[in-house]
Amino acid sequence: MSSTDSPRILIVRLSALGDAILTLPLLCALREKYPQAHITWLAEPVAAQILAGHPCLDQLLTVKKGWLKRPSEIVSLRRQLQAAKFDLTFDVQGLTKSAAAAWLSGAKRRITFARGQARELAPNLATELVTPRHPHVVHRYLELATAVDIYSPAIEFRLPIDEPARADVAAIRRDLDRTRNFAVLNPGAGWFSKTWMPQRFAEVARHLQSQYQLPSVVTWGNEQEADWAEEIAQMSRGAAIAAPKLSLPQLKELYRGANLFVGCDTGPLHLAAAVETPCIALFGVTPTELCRPLGPHQQVVQAYYQPLTSRQRARAGNEAMRAISTSMVLDAIDSLFQPQSREAA
Repeated sequence: MSSTDSPRILIVRLSALGDAILTLPLLCALREKYPQAHITWLAEPVAAQILAGHPCLDQLLTVKKGWLKRPSEIVSLRRQLQAAKFDLTFDVQGLTKSAAAAWLSGAKRRITFARGQARELAPNLATELVTPRHPHVVHRYLELATAVDIYSPAIEFRLPIDEPARADVAAIRRDLDRTRNFAVLNPGAGWFSKTWMPQRFAEVARHLQSQYQLPSVVTWGNEQEADWAEEIAQMSRGAAIAAPKLSLPQLKELYRGANLFVGCDTGPLHLAAAVETPCIALFGVTPTELCRPLGPHQQVVQAYYQPLTSRQRARAGNEAMRAISTSMVLDAIDSLFQPQSREAA
């Protein structure tokens, strides 16, 4: 490195909101070891919305999805990265597109995973390969930092408060009559195989209202999910209300203010967990040891694990999620709230 105390570091984690959030502990660990470092993150626009303003980042660069197929964007990115004179890169994604960005930077040290965790051309374009030992992705990402002698760091996310988004959310909560305690239900997911049924979310909302006087807000990200949110609200008998369309910074601040998040294995779940909101995480086609929310107030519900390849999971039905009964989720909720009730008594 040009300086052992102030290296210039590039993190490459381009896409997938949830994966970007789960990479934040690596960023925080690098900042803790190198307070004087210049740390840059290269991301695609969706993830960049959450990374913007992070206190451990000096610079956030964005690149459009599919940039590697457009020569003009390759040239532009290469020029931008090489001007920064990075000493080392961490390719957390481990794919050709992320490895190519790290390689284009010109950094002498390019760190990624060994083949298996890293795929395609990624291992060939790196200078150092790390073989992960831990099953959970957060710990795997942190294992990359062993290349710079960081071992077993604290797991921190440090997502800052977005004051404009918080003000927007305060106004929205007033409009929704959710100015006090409330829960968030999030029925959507990136794949249908990860979704649970709207009727059961409505049953959860009724339980939260009747047992804990906790009304719910249903969040969504696309038109299909918006329909599910309205359906849940209608079937909840007044216990839940659909949120309006929210930006990612607004979702972050809504989740930060919630007493509970109930949702499927998807980006919003990891966003809620990262701002330390207690979560009930519903898992079907994903092994829980891979990416369950970490922390003492997080509960995972899984009826059984449906072992499929990534491509199969993207196309599968939601049988494993349908096997999660409403009572299983209510039991998980009660295990979170009832000890608190007994202590209060």
